[in-house]
Amino acid sequence: MGSGVSGRYSGTRGSSEAKNGVTYNTAGSSSVKKVNIVTNGSMHSVPKTYKPNSVFRNSGKNGLISERYYNNKGEPYLDIDYTNHGNTKTHPIVPHQHSIYYNNGLLEREEPGRRIK
Repeated sequence: MGSGVSGRYSGTRGSSEAKNGVTYNTAGSSSVKKVNIVTNGSMHSVPKTYKPNSVFRNSGKNGLISERYYNNKGEPYLDIDYTNHGNTKTHPIVPHQHSIYYNNGLLEREEPGRRIK
């Protein structure tokens, strides 16, 4: 999911709870909801489901690649990407966000990514 980043899982670096349930929101997106748990890791593909009201921060050797936000059921609802995925033609906006939704039980991301608001 990022340019120049190994596709191998290298484990999580730990997780930390947000102070007093305050929303964690690096990019300042108005789409981010309540976050209680912040987990830092390095994976080729972030988890499809995770801890309720959490964010999984995915990093590579060059820094933060993406963040995936999960709702109160542990289902993803938003991805924020901090790279162009090695494709400036398809992803000219960096950083950008993608809404996530389910279509006939399958996880889908809004494409293309849109400017963070």
